[in-house]
Amino acid sequence: MAKYSIGLILGLLLALTACEPPAPVDTSAAGDYNLTLYLQEQKAHMQAKKPMVLKSVTTGDKPVETVETDEIDWEDELAVFEQLDLRRPALEDYYMKQETVLENGDIAVEYKKKEESEPLVHYLYLTLTPTRQLKELNATLQDKNPLFYSRRHVTLQTEPETGNVSSYRITGVQKLIFSDSLHFKVDANL
Repeated sequence: MAKYSIGLILGLLLALTACEPPAPVDTSAAGDYNLTLYLQEQKAHMQAKKPMVLKSVTTGDKPVETVETDEIDWEDELAVFEQLDLRRPALEDYYMKQETVLENGDIAVEYKKKEESEPLVHYLYLTLTPTRQLKELNATLQDKNPLFYSRRHVTLQTEPETGNVSSYRITGVQKLIFSDSLHFKVDANL
């Protein structure tokens, strides 16, 4: 009798679970690209490999300063790009997200700030390979308060074969309340 009871109970449990609707899958972050993880991997890779970088910096109306070096603090150098990871649940209400498959099979992921919101990142456009490897990133960041204004446009491109960072550019302007605007540009090619 005991083996019939166990069999009956297991059969009933199986029948009940088969009739239950499947649990909803949380897709809110499943398809999102993890930019923070990518940047952490890149920082570790570049700290180990120490690639040669040709870096040009322009500030205001001063002449361009260009240096070629392998001595880069990648933690500081890529910090601005870490601000672009919009996957945090607290930021969902600030953006409209659109994901599109392009003609060549790449995936475009675009985040635009909602009109009524004022987040740091105003625009983010990622181009990913069909396997969701980063190809290119374009973004606009703006920070504004009564004492300070800053607007930056950043781009980052990767090597098609490896997915490693191949170049990046930061252009922008910043202004303190009692000073002139300072325009700047940083170009780096690995």
